[in-house]
Amino acid sequence: MYFCTIYLLMTVSEIKNLYQRILGRISQNRLYEAFSDVTYLTQQNGFGAIYDQLRELETNYRYLVQYRLDGYQDKERDKVLRDLKCRLMKLADLAWREWQSAFSPQWYYSQKRYRDINGQGGRGLEPLWTGLVRSLDDERMLGRTAGKPGVAERQESLRRQREQLSGELFLELLFSDPWREEDYTQVSEHYAALEESTQALCVSALLLACQQLFDEYKLLLLAELCDSASPLVSMRALTALMLLIEVHQVRIAWYPHLTSRISLLFDRPEIRTAAQGIFVQLIRAKEAEQVSRRMQEEFLPEMNKLSSSIRQKLDENKEQSQEELKNDLQELFEDGSMSEKMMEFSKMQTEGEDVYLSTFSSLKFYPFFKEIYNWFLPFEAQHTVIAAIFRGQQAHRGLDLPKVLTRTDFLCDSDKYSFCLNLAQVPEQYRDQMSANMGADSEAFQEMMQMEQNGSRRLKAETLTNLYIQDLYRFYRLFPSKQDFEDVFSLPLDFYANPLTADYFTSEECQGRVAAMYLKKNHIAKAVVLYRQLVDLHPADFDLLRRTAWCYQQIQDYESAVMYYERADLVRSDNLWVIRRLAACLRQTGRNEQALEYYRKAAVLSPDNLSLCLNQGHCLTDLKRYSDALNCYYKAEFLFAGSPRIWRPIAWCLLLTGRYGQAEKYYGYLLSESSPTIEDFMNAGHLNWLQGRLHHAVELYAEGIRRTNTLMTEFVVLLEQDLPLLVQLGADKQDAPFVFDGVRFEMEK
Repeated sequence: MYFCTIYLLMTVSEIKNLYQRILGRISQNRLYEAFSDVTYLTQQNGFGAIYDQLRELETNYRYLVQYRLDGYQDKERDKVLRDLKCRLMKLADLAWREWQSAFSPQWYYSQKRYRDINGQGGRGLEPLWTGLVRSLDDERMLGRTAGKPGVAERQESLRRQREQLSGELFLELLFSDPWREEDYTQVSEHYAALEESTQALCVSALLLACQQLFDEYKLLLLAELCDSASPLVSMRALTALMLLIEVHQVRIAWYPHLTSRISLLFDRPEIRTAAQGIFVQLIRAKEAEQVSRRMQEEFLPEMNKLSSSIRQKLDENKEQSQEELKNDLQELFEDGSMSEKMMEFSKMQTEGEDVYLSTFSSLKFYPFFKEIYNWFLPFEAQHTVIAAIFRGQQAHRGLDLPKVLTRTDFLCDSDKYSFCLNLAQVPEQYRDQMSANMGADSEAFQEMMQMEQNGSRRLKAETLTNLYIQDLYRFYRLFPSKQDFEDVFSLPLDFYANPLTADYFTSEECQGRVAAMYLKKNHIAKAVVLYRQLVDLHPADFDLLRRTAWCYQQIQDYESAVMYYERADLVRSDNLWVIRRLAACLRQTGRNEQALEYYRKAAVLSPDNLSLCLNQGHCLTDLKRYSDALNCYYKAEFLFAGSPRIWRPIAWCLLLTGRYGQAEKYYGYLLSESSPTIEDFMNAGHLNWLQGRLHHAVELYAEGIRRTNTLMTEFVVLLEQDLPLLVQLGADKQDAPFVFDGVRFEMEK
């Protein structure tokens, strides 16, 4: 009764924390504490077989400790200890799964309970293998009698049956308990007899099952499937395996046969190349939400504007000839902003960015997606759901839309199903018209078919993995019960830092690709690690040096940035880009004399550059060489006419040098602008204070607070910061309290 009370008090979160603590303690060889925690975990389910096995295992460990303390030398001790840790973790797995299966409200365990209660679980894989193979054989036999009455209906029935069995196989794999060696052997023997689409589908079941609970034999099967003759299956398996290596990197290291199998796999150049491509794609996928946001905020408004312009053009020019209308529309498409956006969109699509996430994320509400396996189903034109949508529709001018979608490599499988399901909501006559408009006389379609015939449209390994990663992303971010699955895209996914895979991602080509992707996606801290390693290999590579320096500059490690910029400058001393940034970093580190030298060097390369003029003045101001600074600022004003950006430092230098009349003129320019800053009003107020015009100073301070919506507390902090300099310039410190209160009184008005 006591233990019953304990486990009822424990929540899912508490049990999860306990389970994670067990894994941590075992990996740290804190086995005494681990045994205590596993005992506590098993007691949540009551005493049973797991508890008895645990007590036996603990006794073995006590003997192992005693032998070691007695000084016995055992060459097999490390192996025995590793096996003991594996067995202990397996017992923790069983206790964890037993508790979750009984009490967890999460989708996975709720569904498992439902299947067990309704007799759907534990039926075994054998009947499903047999049913799938028999159905496939029957359909092939029927294919020999194609055209005869009733054959098409029978073929459709067999396909529907096979789709149902494939889904059941997915669920059976997903909810299966950890495998034994004989389970692995049985599945390996049957897998090759399945259809390619079913094999590919079941890879995702293995991924989700292993994510829920570590299973060495399921991982071994995924490693085996990486050798599949089908690129669709092998690339999905490699993607899943890499994700699970990241999820279970600590645990996998305890299984030498598993690590050996992974090593053998990654030792092959073609697998290593594919894995490196997957690595880059996963980095890109982590930013899919940002790409989606850009699509919503930048691209779609432009497209809507274009659509509106086209409708207006058509309405206004109904009497135009086709040629004139075509020219007018061409001008619209070549409009600067739209043309630029379309080119950028095309580039993003070519690079594999997930540009359609925002479009299809709202199209996952169909009943089709209530079944978890349909989120991972490879798209097939002959799928019964698709066939039902297009049944009776003739291929217009040689176009079979489902077939076109099958060959399309810019939509992932999940989105292809969404597209067709959404198309089913369109009245049939409009659907026919759409297909007709996409007919074989379409220039784009003709080009696509030509590429298909030339073989250039074949899905390459990189395309297959990119589309599969997009399918996975949609599941982890859009599945209704997504919160019950650990999002793999929230993991670091730094395979070069994972001890199990680090050796396979150390090639210069891979590090260069990954570093460039990190840089593009603004993961600067990760990029700099890789660039630094590459620089160590190529210490005189200008491009690597400047990229490394720029990364350090972005993370505000200015000393390191200076070091790498200086090395880049030694390699190529006339590069304006490097010189300007080196000067900026030197100024950030307080080395204004050196910064000034480099700004002058940059000015020789770009004589009439406003930014360089101003930065030279800023360096001189920091060095308190105000007259020299003014010469730089006056040059900028002469070359580029007046602007607040130039007036501001001129006015400040004039104030610091006591030329109050000239300073007042420039502050007048600044305050007459449409958007002066609080600093502009404060400096103008300082100028009046230094001239003894305290009333005017207070009025300017108050006006600045009002016009810039500055809080009184912020103003007080700013004024207190400036006060020492004002006193140094001649202001009476005794006036300060009266000025502060005068501003407060002024604000009351």
